[in-house]
This record gives sequence, C-alpha cells and structure tokens, in this order.
Amino acid sequence: MLKKSFKIDNNIYKDDVVISAVKDFQDIAHISYSNWNLEIESDWELDNIFNEFMNYCLAIVNEY
Repeated sequence: MLKKSFKIDNNIYKDDVVISAVKDFQDIAHISYSNWNLEIESDWELDNIFNEFMNYCLAIVNEY
C-alpha cells in the first residue's frame, strides 16, 4: 500500500468542505486530514486520487 501527504491551500478551501469530502472518499482510499495536510493511503495512484478529491471539493464549493 502506498502513502503520500498533500498540502491543501486554506485560501481556497474551507475546513468543513475538506472534512465533508474526506468522509465521502473513505470508500475509495484511506484518507486522514489534519491542519491542512491530507494523507492518502491506497493501492491506486495517489496523485490521481488527490486530483479527484480536490475536484470533488471544488464541486462542493460550487454548490454553495
């Protein structure tokens, strides 16, 4: 299993949006989030999961 950390820009995303997305992505990969750092653990391509995660966050933001 691969593991990688990603820094999230808190100027663009709100904390509650990221937390909501983490809950929704639990079926895709093991994701933990703390202090604007996202850690993804999966057998799949981590950068692709992160990109899809951030696209999902943008979709949540656009719903508001």
